[in-house]
Amino acid sequence: MGASRPTALIVEDQPFVGMVASDILRESGFETFHAFDAEAATALLDEHPEIEVVVTEAQLPGEVNGVELCRRVSEQHPQVRLVVTAASPELHRDHVPNGAKVLRKPYASRELKTVVAETPLLADA
Repeated sequence: MGASRPTALIVEDQPFVGMVASDILRESGFETFHAFDAEAATALLDEHPEIEVVVTEAQLPGEVNGVELCRRVSEQHPQVRLVVTAASPELHRDHVPNGAKVLRKPYASRELKTVVAETPLLADA
């Protein structure tokens, strides 16, 4: 086994939702890490430069929510693809960094697989 499997970080404060997202991505061939808040997510990103995708809940607990986490990741790790999940209809694409995807909850496993499998938007940089 090499390092050829893509790696994703799931940032979700609801353990069951995070486990389901992790299972979906593992079925798609991803290795996954899980964090419950932005602070833990930032630490994992710093420790694991192989992370290619971050899937985060918009409304995380703590001082930094998921949208702000995406802004920070976009600046510090521009190669990482970003997906923001939200149950709230108030979150729009213009609230997230350029290139980030918005995925409405509840989402089907196929929707998450499709959004995460899309090619990086390096041409937009």
